[in-house]
Amino acid sequence: MQIFICLLFAITASKGQISIKSNHMPKAGDTARVSLAPSLELPSNWQKSGANQSWDFSKLKPSGTQLRDYKSSFRTPYAFYFINQIGEKIADTLGGGPLTFTNVHNFYSNSSSVFKAEGLGYSVSGIPLAANYTDDDEIYQFPLEYNDSDVSTFRFKFEVPGQQFITYIQQGKRTNVVDAYGSISTPYKTYANVIRVKTILNQVDTLISPIGKTGIPRPQVIYKWLSQNEVVPVMEIRGSIVANGTFTPTEVYYRDSFRDLPNGGGNPGGLVVDFEVDKKIGNAGTDVFTFTNKTRPFARSYEWSFLPNTGIQFVSGTDANSENPQVVFSEAGSYSVTLTAQLGPGVSRDTGFKDLIQIEWGAFKHKFEHNEAGCLQVYPVPSNEKLNVVFTCPTLVAIQWPEELNVFNAMGKKHAIRKVKTSNDAYHYNIGELPSGIYQLEFLGQRIHFVKL
Repeated sequence: MQIFICLLFAITASKGQISIKSNHMPKAGDTARVSLAPSLELPSNWQKSGANQSWDFSKLKPSGTQLRDYKSSFRTPYAFYFINQIGEKIADTLGGGPLTFTNVHNFYSNSSSVFKAEGLGYSVSGIPLAANYTDDDEIYQFPLEYNDSDVSTFRFKFEVPGQQFITYIQQGKRTNVVDAYGSISTPYKTYANVIRVKTILNQVDTLISPIGKTGIPRPQVIYKWLSQNEVVPVMEIRGSIVANGTFTPTEVYYRDSFRDLPNGGGNPGGLVVDFEVDKKIGNAGTDVFTFTNKTRPFARSYEWSFLPNTGIQFVSGTDANSENPQVVFSEAGSYSVTLTAQLGPGVSRDTGFKDLIQIEWGAFKHKFEHNEAGCLQVYPVPSNEKLNVVFTCPTLVAIQWPEELNVFNAMGKKHAIRKVKTSNDAYHYNIGELPSGIYQLEFLGQRIHFVKL
């Protein structure tokens, strides 16, 4: 009987003691919708810690929703800077005035030992730029199990190329403690086995300008409930510690399904703006995307906008103010779409979907192989290690191929590629060290583009 009781106790005590590892983290292609809830609606005993806890957040009322979308860095404008990393768009626009940044992404890497943030991608005047952590931010260290803890530091320096006036530095210390495990209920569903990670961030943001240096402490405490069945926390509560040591929650998020809420595909009030598209993936320069306006009950005028706003061509007699436009995208990448509907003077609503359209190389890749009908040819396109360069027009004397050729990326940055060997009329240049992206090669007054994978 004693053996049976001990065994029963051991089974009961081990319930919910899961282990979170790298394979439970988000990967490229994952999406997860989360809802926001008022912090005043949290149950009174939610902070309890320890073994075999049971948390009930099922009565929370969502006030907004958002989609967390993880993608390969190659499917973002910042593939030049982040190779084989995971990108997540965190803002359409940050800052203002001369320091306005658009299409802002975080970039992560995931290994068997750590999931960490390594840099930030952002655009200034349509030019994609990036800034890397000088000390990566280790968000999770694996495996994560009950009573585990870890401490790490991070440092991030942000500057805008071309201006020497403002520098932003974010640095601090992250302390993670797995302080509880058990079951949790949210408005979305009940999870039988979760662990809770309490994170203490001692962070200082420093702004350096010609008038001096200003440091702003930003301490924060974050509680995250993690499940092996979700790539984002099933519940996350952020806040700060006030002077008397009391935790004050300020932000509440939980894993959820789609809801017709602000930032979730619809708008509150009498005018509800919505739209559909006949497909979400296609080829550059050939596929026609048909957008169908679903706004109700009616609107006086419409305006469609896209981010990025280049490579957009309205066809079949439609334009940006058509109710149901048709669009061809001439450049590969991800496009966010926003529809603004106006009911009357000063009365408008809008709705947008981040990275709704995915344009693949497809026919666009073929275009790159043959887009210049001149004497300069390259193959294969795309290529990963070696580029064959051929000059087909007749010349008075034999061409002396240089040991190095210059190529230029989409931002105009010059790279040199070295000749490795020759074979008949083809000359081979090594592109293995080039970052992935689109490049232009110029030689003897001719130019051609190629894609480096």
